Amino acid sequence: MLTERQEIILTFIVDDFLNVMTPISSKYLLDKYKFDVSSATIRNEMAVLEKEGFLIKTHTSSGRMPSRKALKFYIEELKQNIEQSPAKSFELYSGTDNLENLTDELALTISDRTKYLTQVSLKADNETVKGLYITPLTDTASIAIIVLNSGSVRQMPVKTNRDVTIDDFQKLSNIFNELLLDKNLGDTRVILKNNAHIPPEIRGLYDQVTAQIMASVDAGKRTIGHAGFNYLLQDMRNEVETLEHLYDDIESEALYNSVEQRASNDVDIYFGDELDESYKSLSVVTTNFEHAGLSGNLIVVGPELMGYKNVIKLLHSLKKGV
Repeated sequence: MLTERQEIILTFIVDDFLNVMTPISSKYLLDKYKFDVSSATIRNEMAVLEKEGFLIKTHTSSGRMPSRKALKFYIEELKQNIEQSPAKSFELYSGTDNLENLTDELALTISDRTKYLTQVSLKADNETVKGLYITPLTDTASIAIIVLNSGSVRQMPVKTNRDVTIDDFQKLSNIFNELLLDKNLGDTRVILKNNAHIPPEIRGLYDQVTAQIMASVDAGKRTIGHAGFNYLLQDMRNEVETLEHLYDDIESEALYNSVEQRASNDVDIYFGDELDESYKSLSVVTTNFEHAGLSGNLIVVGPELMGYKNVIKLLHSLKKGV
């Protein structure tokens, strides 16, 4: 159990180290924070913190740097303080209704503010159908295309019989558009399932396409965008294997899937190897949020010794929807 003074000293050391990235000495603390105690007292407290595993003494100076144990202590204290204080204004101006463009724009905005790699995933909870089209590809295969008001497009392969005609496809497209136009995507299952007024000659085709639409709705497709990988390349230029593995996981959405299993409505922080052994020396900050009728997940990735204060404050404001 740390004393109040030891907690204050530890917080100052971690906070300043993450800002200047150089070991923190007792003289530095006294000069900056004007403690009402002697330098010997500060050194003794730092020695206790080192013995307890919170600080690491470097070989090149008299200063100390924080251990992972210290970072975890600092992060928990930081989260509590930020959550108890009013969130700062976070405004996202967007000139697009296209979900893919919006994820890229939001990822770029967060990345520019934090100077870290940022990944954003968005899912529209209130998307409406603006059109459905069925196009033949071969004698036995076609593709159904749903256009949504978010600008996203869902494509679904459909197997057909050889005797299906262009006229059949047109009739079916007309029926689907009459049923679904301007309807919420989440309501399509009930609408299509309860519709019995389908001409017998295209009933089989209707059932095939309906099954594909229902599967697509159930899948709850997310749109993912990312920005700022160049910041990691600058901060961790010697960690080639880690960066290669991370890049592959971003492209395959493995990073999102890994975080999604743990995601909460809090701002969560994971040291990389808590998610994947190959993420050593990385840190992942993530939260779920709501934005303009969309449900989203935000992931910020940086080195383990990253500027947690700014990142957590920013994600806290976004989560609060300020």
